[in-house]
Amino acid sequence: MTKTNTRNQREAAARQRYDKAKTAAGKRSRQITTTARDIGELPPVVDAKRRDACRKDFRRFCETYGAESFPLAWSPDHLTAIAKIEAAVLRGELFAFAMPRGSGKSTLCIWACLWSMLFGHRPFVMLVGADQAIACQMLDIVKVHLETNDLLLEDFPAACYPIRALERISQRAKGQTFRGQPTQLEWTADQITLAWIPKQPSAGAAVRVAGITGRIRGAQHIRADGKTVRPSLVLIDDPQTDESAASPAQVMTRERILSGAILGLAGPGGKQRG
Repeated sequence: MTKTNTRNQREAAARQRYDKAKTAAGKRSRQITTTARDIGELPPVVDAKRRDACRKDFRRFCETYGAESFPLAWSPDHLTAIAKIEAAVLRGELFAFAMPRGSGKSTLCIWACLWSMLFGHRPFVMLVGADQAIACQMLDIVKVHLETNDLLLEDFPAACYPIRALERISQRAKGQTFRGQPTQLEWTADQITLAWIPKQPSAGAAVRVAGITGRIRGAQHIRADGKTVRPSLVLIDDPQTDESAASPAQVMTRERILSGAILGLAGPGGKQRG
């Protein structure tokens, strides 16, 4: 055997050892990445009785989980609005209700979104504001409650624990898994889609926001199970700005949107709530 052949054999053996070590390192890296992306097992529900008492009672839900958002006693107008929201969510009623500025209309809409999603009352909710920026601000508040409200985490771990697992890094949502399967969690500027945790009422529930003159028509959402859903609950918070309220033309435009695009969001044969 020549020296050249011996050197070639040593080089080939070294390449094989390198390739083997590289493959093993890549496998370990993928395993570590996969483990890091998986949220593990969910915490248990702390108080199922407390949660279940709020399932069909919107007022109790607000008082139980949103006490910091509602520190004052309810007025008769608040109780009327709460009853109408509950009827819209649970029975599909339509209503319009006027209250003074600063009386908590936006806060009630935000908590109505949470109630509808966490209990799975509505699989796809639209929250409509006077413009896109205002609507996105409301969604940010919904996010804060889902991220930081410890009572919600205790009783709705299937919805809140995957969000906590993001550790406020929204880019992690795309790779997040539960028991090795993608959670399909969405955490964007204009939409929240809760994690797809099988057999949980909140699985895949979504809320999307839009300005009333923005892109509303034809809204739809494809769930992790492949089912396409249209909005079945629309909450419209203060659709007028001071500028639009002073313009008859803009008022008419908003009325046409309400009676046309928004009432038609549920699609053919669908029943719109809001």
